[in-house]
Amino acid sequence: MKPNALRLPVLLLLSGGLLGCAQMENLRDRVQSDWWISGEDHDPAATQEVVRLLQQGEMEEADRTLDRVLAQQPDDALARDLRRQLDVDPQEELGGSYTTHTVRRGETLGLLARRYLGDANQFVILARYNNIDNPSRLLAGQRLRIPDSGRAAPVAEDDLHDQLQALGAEDGSSDAQTGEAYRRAIEADVAGERYAEARTAVRQAREDAPRGGDWADWLDPLERKVEARYWDARGMQALGDGDREAAAVAFRRALEADPDSPRAARHYPALSREVKQDLHAEAIRHYRNQDLETAITLWERALEVDPGYEPARGYRLRALELQRRVDALGES
Repeated sequence: MKPNALRLPVLLLLSGGLLGCAQMENLRDRVQSDWWISGEDHDPAATQEVVRLLQQGEMEEADRTLDRVLAQQPDDALARDLRRQLDVDPQEELGGSYTTHTVRRGETLGLLARRYLGDANQFVILARYNNIDNPSRLLAGQRLRIPDSGRAAPVAEDDLHDQLQALGAEDGSSDAQTGEAYRRAIEADVAGERYAEARTAVRQAREDAPRGGDWADWLDPLERKVEARYWDARGMQALGDGDREAAAVAFRRALEADPDSPRAARHYPALSREVKQDLHAEAIRHYRNQDLETAITLWERALEVDPGYEPARGYRLRALELQRRVDALGES
């Protein structure tokens, strides 16, 4: 594509919505009346309209408009690339390895896409990579995943201190300001599915919380939410890897944090029943073969899956007592 063909959509993207509502309506009307109706072969403003819709998070309308653009001008490179960004799996396209970037005041996804991916119009896949529904709503202090596969060199990972500063928690800030910064930082990490980072922020918030429990009203429920999401995600990952035992343990921990955690509630009952019964059966075989140490370990693993599983509790206590007697005989 020629540089001039990209100039208008890129400027529209980076302007952050500087065009007024009336101008946007005029653009929409002109696109519909001068192109959709007349059937002209090419109109760059039509692709610009797709960019605007995508930037505002109007995905369904953008999808329909993009189909019409490509039907009329299938060789439009920008339109074809936007279609690709909407259709590909962002994790497969950009890779699972990433660093993080804390958004500064005035930054947009277009600017960050240009910086890290080499093209401002890659804001669509960067938004999808970060589970952002509305690319125009980027907040200072929000942390974004930046794929290591980016064509521009990524910055080093921002730490929690930088994120809190971006959210207004400067030196000398009040407890209320610092607490609000922590709350927003944790919620941004949860929204971006960065649950490990969210847990780190929760632990740090606990250490920095003022005496008297002033933060407890928001920190306690937010911590439960973070724990539930973290273990739920770990459970799904383990399930995908075929590790049923690890998945069952993770789902149990998710349900301990939030009994209504949907994926854990769906998978845990049947999964835990199968896993703990398999572990118990294997432990019994070792117990009968007088391999007490292995049997005890297997029952402890079954109790990790379900702490209330009575067969494992009873047999484990019996095996521990027998092990104590064997050890005593060996010392006499």
